[in-house]
Amino acid sequence: MEAHTTLAALVMPPFLPLLGLLLAFVLWCFPAASPFAKLSLPLAILSFAVLWVCATPAFSSWLGERLDRISPAPEAVPQAVVILGGGRYRDENSGNERVSATSLERVVRAMEKAPRQLPLMVSGGRVYEGERAPEAELMAGVIQELFQRPVTWRENCSRTTAENAVNSAALLHGSGVESVVLVTHWWHMPRAAEVFARSGLQVQPLPVGTSAELLPRAQSGLLRWLPSAPALLRTQVYWREWLARRWYHWTALPPVRSSC
Repeated sequence: MEAHTTLAALVMPPFLPLLGLLLAFVLWCFPAASPFAKLSLPLAILSFAVLWVCATPAFSSWLGERLDRISPAPEAVPQAVVILGGGRYRDENSGNERVSATSLERVVRAMEKAPRQLPLMVSGGRVYEGERAPEAELMAGVIQELFQRPVTWRENCSRTTAENAVNSAALLHGSGVESVVLVTHWWHMPRAAEVFARSGLQVQPLPVGTSAELLPRAQSGLLRWLPSAPALLRTQVYWREWLARRWYHWTALPPVRSSC
């Protein structure tokens, strides 16, 4: 999965515009009369402009709004609640692990809004080498300790959203479940809902948040166009989702991953 993460980083800002700036510097080192040297300034300006725009709240909000489109949910009555893992925090010295803020938000959303009578599934495995507990086990611990709710299924082997879908579908179909309430963040929901539907489950989305929360009051007016680290991070997240959604559209679902 490290290679997968590296490839994703290569096609997202800030790497590409920074690479453009580096290439512009290399071209500038050619003799002044060289056509390569003449390209250095336009390339530097373009790369700088792309990096600036990608780091603005205005652009990250625009990209997020384009992403927030979910197909209408089927009319089937849900039979279970599926909560997707969203990462973990890990102390490199002690090895202690706990659910990330993203995972915790999804758990809390499910506890607050999902029908309480439905059985719960948590889905998420070990994504990177060195991780101890599957994400599903960490989430199940939070649910049982803080909310005193039982967890019926723990899907412990998935590393990607596609594996979340096929592994969860295999477990749920074995228990006669065909329709689920799916809990994940709003920016992840379009891709997750599509791949869960492809795996044979009817999905009723229960997203955490909405795209309406993208531009807080503190980022209005001129601040919309000033670069910031949070805006660049959001751009990375939304751009990754856009690319991954297209990738899933053109590729086959992975096989069920049973060994982890």
